[in-house]
Amino acid sequence: MELLSVLPEQHPGFAPVLAQLREHIRGLAAAQGVHGLWHQLLDRPETYEETSCSAMFVFAAARAINRGWIDAAAYGPMVSLGWNALAQKVNAQGQVEGTCVGTGLSWDPMFYAYRPTSPFAAHGYGPVLMAGAEMITLRQGKGKEAGIHDDAVHFVKPSTEPQ
Repeated sequence: MELLSVLPEQHPGFAPVLAQLREHIRGLAAAQGVHGLWHQLLDRPETYEETSCSAMFVFAAARAINRGWIDAAAYGPMVSLGWNALAQKVNAQGQVEGTCVGTGLSWDPMFYAYRPTSPFAAHGYGPVLMAGAEMITLRQGKGKEAGIHDDAVHFVKPSTEPQ
């Protein structure tokens, strides 16, 4: 996401990186958990929902919508569901819960499946803040397809034409 944010659109690498981002977000949409977050192991829904990766995914998809790189109607509900779930992970003390502690490398998926979480895992805070900032931009609309209507976020503005 950060590379696309600074790479000129005329650069020969822009289109392939954008295609990779779109494919990645398409896969993330399919792997999103029912509560809005993504699991510690993406392809194993029996593992716990992890906060820091979920925040990075929400950030990336929301920014992609804000930049016009992916379709708001297709992916706006995904990022809203994700953001609403992330917001529930900030406790009354302002701590971010559900972030996996720092993890080394292993070839065994179960090593990752049972890693503990901690509100003191500092690497979870930045992604949550970045996701929140991008969601503010998304929900403000700024001429895009997102807007508030009937007390809910919609990703295709309602038609003003008589039906």
